Amino acid sequence: MFEIVKTVFLLSCIGTGITLILLLIKPFTVRKLSAKWQYFAWILVILFMIIPVWKMIPEKEVKNFTPYFSKVQTETTEQNITQPQTVIIEDVPMEYRQITIQSKSIRIYDLIAYTWACGVCLFLIFAFGSYFVFLVRKKKNSIDIEENKIFEEIKKELNIKRKIRIRISNDTASPMLVGVFFPVIYMSKKAISQESQKMIYRHELTHYKHKDLIFKWFSLIVNAIHWFNPFAYLVSANISEACEVACDMSVIKDMTEQEQKAYMNTILDLVKNKKGRE
Repeated sequence: MFEIVKTVFLLSCIGTGITLILLLIKPFTVRKLSAKWQYFAWILVILFMIIPVWKMIPEKEVKNFTPYFSKVQTETTEQNITQPQTVIIEDVPMEYRQITIQSKSIRIYDLIAYTWACGVCLFLIFAFGSYFVFLVRKKKNSIDIEENKIFEEIKKELNIKRKIRIRISNDTASPMLVGVFFPVIYMSKKAISQESQKMIYRHELTHYKHKDLIFKWFSLIVNAIHWFNPFAYLVSANISEACEVACDMSVIKDMTEQEQKAYMNTILDLVKNKKGRE
């Protein structure tokens, strides 16, 4: 199992290096690159943190190695028979070093591996448990909206045929899309103008169309694997930030200047309401 841990630590180091580079050049990329490309750049980071690329490179075959090894082994065996001696290994590799706890020995690498595995399990249990409690609370404090003409119009504009439910929630300050397999948009109970509704629905449906929830869950899984690395949390935070910015830019790209201002005012109002509820 320590081979898995070594691979994870190496991937974590690679991810840390790439994250530091992206953070250093972020002031430049924000001005020069589109939000979409910045989003993809952070997604590439989590791919590098989970795919050991070097293992995909085929190894070169070493010729005439076996006969030579056999010859050396034979000579060594004969020498050991004729001249027996005791060999003391002073420098033991890390994976074979042991510690004793109450008369029981365990290799240090095994201890590290078990600690890492426990951390991954606890991280995922907490994440999925919190999400499950969140969904139960939301469903309990909300009601379904059977028909919404504005919502259907926006779906048609974005060419989305999948059934997506809308629920009005008592404890939702800001609209949100949840559910990868059974998508639901939760809306606040507060009265919203038709124009603002269009903006909100277009934003949430754009998230759905871009599969942003899948990328966020993938980011969470990678974060769980690298729970010991503080840079993994920075990557997740930057993915969420880049995701929202990319979504906003996608929504307003075909809008007039007046519509863009209306959209940004709607977003700002929602942010203020969310902070006010907190």
